[in-house]
Amino acid sequence: MKTRIKKTALFMFLFGLLIAGISAYFGIKQIHLINTGELVQGEVTRIISVASDDGATYKPEVSYQWNNSQHLYIPSYSSSINTRRVGDRVALRVSTEGVTFDGFHGGWIGIIIGLGLGLGFCIVGLLWLLRHIHRYDRATRLKRYGRRVSARFIRRDTTHYKINDQAGSILYLQEEKGQRVFQTHPIFSDFSIKWLEEHIFDVYIDTANADEYYVDIEKHFGEPKSQGLEE
Repeated sequence: MKTRIKKTALFMFLFGLLIAGISAYFGIKQIHLINTGELVQGEVTRIISVASDDGATYKPEVSYQWNNSQHLYIPSYSSSINTRRVGDRVALRVSTEGVTFDGFHGGWIGIIIGLGLGLGFCIVGLLWLLRHIHRYDRATRLKRYGRRVSARFIRRDTTHYKINDQAGSILYLQEEKGQRVFQTHPIFSDFSIKWLEEHIFDVYIDTANADEYYVDIEKHFGEPKSQGLEE
């Protein structure tokens, strides 16, 4: 379970880093082209319609002259709103590295969205990973220095949170020969109720703060999984 959560958090962080990196690369490339490219005037010669399942989108074909020769520029992106008309004069930035519209244009919207989504995935994945590491360090400390008691399963609750379409389960265990009830963090593995009732679980309690404890459910991993949670 720990490995599964760690891999999911790490994948989310790396995926966000990739998206943010690609968006930043194209953003820097656009800024460099706008700052260093030669300013030339072009004319919209055609509006290209791009059909998709969500409807048509549009992008202009722009004719311009550079280095004493005629060229055509067609942006790689399109928009559902057609803001150009045939015959419109537009400002372009042109260099040996490429061509782009001068100033802010539709291409920046995709870059900004990609950068925002990428950073969002990075932050969520990193926080999740750090939380997992903190939880692991806390469990290691409690197992080493905490007071160990035994507890038995009494009930299970299902959370609304899912990983790979599997809902997490919170297990409640009662101390043997005692009244105290402990609960686990969400677990994303299947255990039958019978299997849970047959096992005794170790709980490690902080000697300085009895409200802080760790239920050692992981030591039982490796047992055969049930086909589903039995009621």
